[in-house]
Amino acid sequence: MTPVDIVHTMLVLVVTILCSLIGLIQSEDQCNGLYSNYFHHLSTKTPYRFVANHNTDPVNFEGCKAWKIWLVQRHGTRTPGKELDQFVKNRLPEIQKDIVNNLIECQLCNEDEIKSWTPHKELDNQKRLTKEGEDELFAIAERMQLRFPNLLNQPHENTNFLFRFTDTQRTRVSAKQFATGLFGYQDVKKVLFEEPLAKDPLLRFYKVCQKWRKDVKKSSTASIEYKRFIESELVNSTLKNISSRLGLDYTLTFDDAKNIYTYCAFETAWEKNKVSPWCSIFNKSDLMVLEYSEDLKYYLIDGYAYELSYKQACVLFKNAIEYFDDQNLTSKNGVFYFTHSGTILKMLGFLSLYKDEHKLKHDNYLEMENRQWRTSTIDPFGSNIAFVLYKCNNNETKILTLHQERIVHLDGCGDGLCSYDQFKQLFATKIQNCNFDEMCSID
Repeated sequence: MTPVDIVHTMLVLVVTILCSLIGLIQSEDQCNGLYSNYFHHLSTKTPYRFVANHNTDPVNFEGCKAWKIWLVQRHGTRTPGKELDQFVKNRLPEIQKDIVNNLIECQLCNEDEIKSWTPHKELDNQKRLTKEGEDELFAIAERMQLRFPNLLNQPHENTNFLFRFTDTQRTRVSAKQFATGLFGYQDVKKVLFEEPLAKDPLLRFYKVCQKWRKDVKKSSTASIEYKRFIESELVNSTLKNISSRLGLDYTLTFDDAKNIYTYCAFETAWEKNKVSPWCSIFNKSDLMVLEYSEDLKYYLIDGYAYELSYKQACVLFKNAIEYFDDQNLTSKNGVFYFTHSGTILKMLGFLSLYKDEHKLKHDNYLEMENRQWRTSTIDPFGSNIAFVLYKCNNNETKILTLHQERIVHLDGCGDGLCSYDQFKQLFATKIQNCNFDEMCSID
């Protein structure tokens, strides 16, 4: 081989290697990888660890001492219900098979993970609290104790604290885990937990509000905006893009895509150190569209769309006021309620928190991109709302409002500590008009 031939051969080799590298880079650019902030868009199934306040500095105000705390707490991470359980065990393996059979067309960067996926061991359709959920509640209690040491860091006495939960395994165990975080594994054995009511008119008031159930929860009129959105061109385009990315020769239904999205959230909650392969099939745009569909759904049934949804939460708020107004020396230092998503969202509405200037509708998705009503942050697993009452100098009482362990500002109540009298005045009309039987009865 002549020197010219050698140089030519080397040039061909270099060009071939460069072309291969360019092709590889292009291939990697074209495949869909995991969106780095996917966990910020998982709606009400978001694990609490992504929104928790890990700052445990004591919350002190000069001249004031924490006296009482009232907390309403959503249960922690749970297993899915029957519908999603059946989807993951039956339909999702079919979709997985279709993806594997069309890997040449598939545009995923994690094809092998999809191929080797099997349903998670946590599946049991019982909606029970999981290990992650136990850890969430234990940690919340520990952090609250560090923030309010004079109030919560004391030996347990059943006269000091009240624990109440709904008639479900997930709230019962949440309550016990929270109490363990406060008192430790030995003293928690002394705690008296009241047996739950089959239908609790305080912690799950909406379950016994027949008018809300008829006119909102089960109303076809109330769900029109949601149906219009999931049938919109935006959603149809999103479904086509996802299906094409998966290499499918058909378009996924909205229910298929939504269930995969929800299961992605569950696996994220269950696995702290492992990414669900199903989260990787979505890009940022897909996640935001699916998140909006969930936000719209909860806005319509639990949020600001219908006044009755949040107005009925007055019964729970009245309970907090009655507790704080009790001047009896035997009055408990802490009241802790363990309940569900529907209660938390309606309480946020009652407090006028996270209320956007415009309503969420089927046709203003882009306009509401920076909305406050975002369930991924305001109502993940383990969500909580707390009021802390302080006794201050000159016999003045003040109150602090917390959401997700952070101080929040109520309109008309100033920043930080608010005068308790002013706080009550803000909600005086709502409390005076809190005739639950009247507002919830069906004529």
